[in-house]
Amino acid sequence: MKQSALVVIDMQEFFFVENTELDRGELGQRCHEIVDIARQAGIPVIYVVTLYREDRVDWPKAWQAGDTWCGNLVRGVEQAQVIDQLSIKPDDFIVEKKRFSGFYNTNLDDILRSLDCDHIYVIGYSADVCLRFTSVDAYNRGYRVSLVYEGIESFRESKDASVAYLDWLIDAECVRLTEFRTRALDDQPAI
Repeated sequence: MKQSALVVIDMQEFFFVENTELDRGELGQRCHEIVDIARQAGIPVIYVVTLYREDRVDWPKAWQAGDTWCGNLVRGVEQAQVIDQLSIKPDDFIVEKKRFSGFYNTNLDDILRSLDCDHIYVIGYSADVCLRFTSVDAYNRGYRVSLVYEGIESFRESKDASVAYLDWLIDAECVRLTEFRTRALDDQPAI
């Protein structure tokens, strides 16, 4: 039987420092609640994080020269850590990405296929960049995509515009937190 997974994208300290208008407490709490619901329902949780090498060999070419934001997303740098509101558990998966898509040169597709997933719920930051690229790449690989509205935020455009674009482009479904809770817990196998 095919199942869903929850993909949590770029919920790292750096992105909250970079975008001072982003409310860490509010988004962090909503994402924490969504992750907890997924765990209760037995839905696998996959954290996708942006991490680069300090020597810059894996940085995008355009960013390799000069002082760039990538320097804050290096292993061991505090801003590269997942925010405190989200705690990674031993059963969770962690995928390290170097580009906007969580699928580009990562093992995300392998993890989803090994879990027999055909659908992903997506939360995190930013709906107009990394969530968008990851969602489109998921669609291109045959996965159905649902965005949990309360668990996403955007950077350069409104969240609603990001959601509308993904709905138009890949028929991404947008579900509210209450609907996610109902679906996740009602689809739970009988014990």
